[in-house]
Amino acid sequence: MLRAERHPFPSRAQSGFTLMEVLISALLISMAVGSIVALSARSARALRYSRQTSAASQILQQRIEMVRGANWAEVTSSMAVARLMEKAAASEAELADSTLMEYLEVTVPKASPQGLVETEKSFSVRRTGGTASIEHSGDFTGEQTLLYQTTVTWRDQTGLHRRSLRTIVCRNGLTRSGTVGTVLGRPGSYGGDSR
Repeated sequence: MLRAERHPFPSRAQSGFTLMEVLISALLISMAVGSIVALSARSARALRYSRQTSAASQILQQRIEMVRGANWAEVTSSMAVARLMEKAAASEAELADSTLMEYLEVTVPKASPQGLVETEKSFSVRRTGGTASIEHSGDFTGEQTLLYQTTVTWRDQTGLHRRSLRTIVCRNGLTRSGTVGTVLGRPGSYGGDSR
């Protein structure tokens, strides 16, 4: 009877994976998983920053709309603006996990050939922790045009961030007063008759 010879080492097809192959595979898989986790963390930070920036922009717009929706006497003195800023903007809750500060500066502009320019006449109100405080007082009730600049600043894990928005508010509306360098709204300015 013939016996098949046995080799002391099985053929490669029968042996499976070597320890070195398993270690290299484990290293490659762990590098891929690590990259995915790092990318996920970076994406979460970017998403949080986008949400915060969007919320800050909404706070700015809501604050400007509060100014525009109020009557002239409610937005032309530092005391009145401080009362207006005591009310939280609707989007403020979106930045609850950060240190939020609002700053509103009201300036009396003057007309120039290049349009409106700022003057030194201004007042400012700061809102931190839900409390508004007057930094520089003033009362511009007698003025016809005011420049409002509102700034939102917040601090989170990545640092300090800031967004600003400016607008002009006129006692009689922008186009009726004609003080902003435009003739729109003046009788006869649109090419028609001034009936």
